[in-house]
Amino acid sequence: MRRQNSLWLIGLLLVLFLAGLLTGPAGLSWAEQGAALVGQGDELARTILWRLRLPRLCMAALSGAALGLSGLLMQTYFRNALAGPSVLGVSSGATLGVALVALGGVALGTAGESLGLAPQVLGALMGSGTVMVLLGLVTGRFRSRTALLIFGLMVGYLTGALVTVLQAEAEAGALQAFVHWGMGSFSHGGWLACALVLLALLPAVIWAAREASRLDMWTLGMLTARSMGVNDRRLTWSALGTSGALAGLVTAWCGPIAFLGLATPHLVRAAGVNGRHRRMLWPVLLTGANLALFADGVVRWMGIPLNAVLSLVGAPVVLMLIMRWGPFGKTHSQAQLR
Repeated sequence: MRRQNSLWLIGLLLVLFLAGLLTGPAGLSWAEQGAALVGQGDELARTILWRLRLPRLCMAALSGAALGLSGLLMQTYFRNALAGPSVLGVSSGATLGVALVALGGVALGTAGESLGLAPQVLGALMGSGTVMVLLGLVTGRFRSRTALLIFGLMVGYLTGALVTVLQAEAEAGALQAFVHWGMGSFSHGGWLACALVLLALLPAVIWAAREASRLDMWTLGMLTARSMGVNDRRLTWSALGTSGALAGLVTAWCGPIAFLGLATPHLVRAAGVNGRHRRMLWPVLLTGANLALFADGVVRWMGIPLNAVLSLVGAPVVLMLIMRWGPFGKTHSQAQLR
């Protein structure tokens, strides 16, 4: 059954990917795209395919998978069904970094050019990296995960306040560009962004697969996990570091993507895939990629901002969680580890 579910998800992924290749403002036939794939045919078709559509589709799939895994790790670590990649404040730190560049006039052009990165991307990476370093410095001071969760939320509030101050003093053009970035888009990342997200995602998937049994034990409670031989300090650093790195990289190029990391694990559980992390890993990755590709298709078809599309999917999931309706109401402590 698990293999059959994965095959269905892979098939859907291929369908959405091919649909993304064939749709867009510039219609390209199968023949034109086939010629462009091998470097032949019209130069405009090659440009559209290799510089616009393929990088955007790859970025959407990789970002969806990365945020899905990040959300699964956060819900497992905090044992909280409403936890997501943004709870650590990493996404908020990235947003503040972009705001300082776009609204505050912080010049990162020279440094960005030397690394091949746009100034806003470099600002986002520096902002998310700063929050991750701060989390690393204070994690050992907290005796409970609830305190760490509150710390992450307070970091988010603090950075949000600073962003609001910058917005109030910004010029109209810069403010419009920043607001547009905050709506989210998979079109800003090129092949370099895809490569960096993939390089971060691959070791994260390998780590999650190797630590699946320990993550299962963690859902039973910290004391129980310790009695079963789990090194809670190492698991904390690994889970938070992995989730934060994935969320920070995606936010740097795509903006603060809403709900994807929160909703994906619950959609997988609602489909009947529940219990052990080894069983949930691939469905979560594939479901996140499919959701991102579907949302990006709706964006290109209807012109709606990405975060609006994802919120239309994610908000009902959260509402069902609150009302504890159906499979969404089961918490990690109630889930049976089959």
